Amino acid sequence: MIVRRRSLRRLIARCGAIIGVLFLVSAADTFICGHLDPKDHFRALPGTRLSVSGNLYRPVRHPEDVRFHFVDPGLQLTIAEVKGSFWRGEVTVPPKAAEGVYRLSAHSGADTDPAHIPIYRITVFSSPRAMNASYPSLIRRILGFPAWWLAAASGPLLVVCLTLSFYLANDRERQFSKQGLSPIVKLARRKDHWELAAALIPTVATTPGAVVEVTDRDRRPITRMTVERIEKGMAFGQVDATLPLVPDGYVRFSPPSSPETGRMPTQTDR
Repeated sequence: MIVRRRSLRRLIARCGAIIGVLFLVSAADTFICGHLDPKDHFRALPGTRLSVSGNLYRPVRHPEDVRFHFVDPGLQLTIAEVKGSFWRGEVTVPPKAAEGVYRLSAHSGADTDPAHIPIYRITVFSSPRAMNASYPSLIRRILGFPAWWLAAASGPLLVVCLTLSFYLANDRERQFSKQGLSPIVKLARRKDHWELAAALIPTVATTPGAVVEVTDRDRRPITRMTVERIEKGMAFGQVDATLPLVPDGYVRFSPPSSPETGRMPTQTDR
């Protein structure tokens, strides 16, 4: 059971690491693409409809107040809504539309100054592959879909992996606590000794002078340690500096020493 849980923890940790990298890469790619791709540039394929939007120099109240004109004819625009100076519409690209750049101007009826009339570019591509290759997004170029799709898909999976890792870690600590094991939370090498500390086990009465067992990460005994002091729910002690201690080891708390022998009870005593 312990081996199975350990394998499961490693699998979830690796999956979480991979998904986390994918999420960060896709989020960064989305952010960079959003800044590098011009806001007045749109892409489309023949026989499709494209949502476009922009801002007017002066606000309007009704969709029919927006004046638009295709400098390069061949496409059709329908204004769907306006909110102040913001407008949104839908461009219809005919199935036989020629490949190239189509320029669109949109302005309110009161705007006559050419400086107040923005020009939008709609590039029609002959194939999806050619359109994807035109994006500054690396993920869009390689995988053929927007990077934010990958971010949206990997985000919930990352949360699931983190939740499972947290649950398994807590379950692991509960299991170890039942066995009288507590992880080493402090390990400092001094001149002639190791100084270490571990959280107390609530179910095991531990006082200064008690003898505990120090183990490695696989819970194999290394040495015994006498608890010197107890502070803030942790037991502190010292062991020989020549011992191969590791930060991810454990301390096995045991019942107080036997008054008859003055030592920690062995398996035979129990």
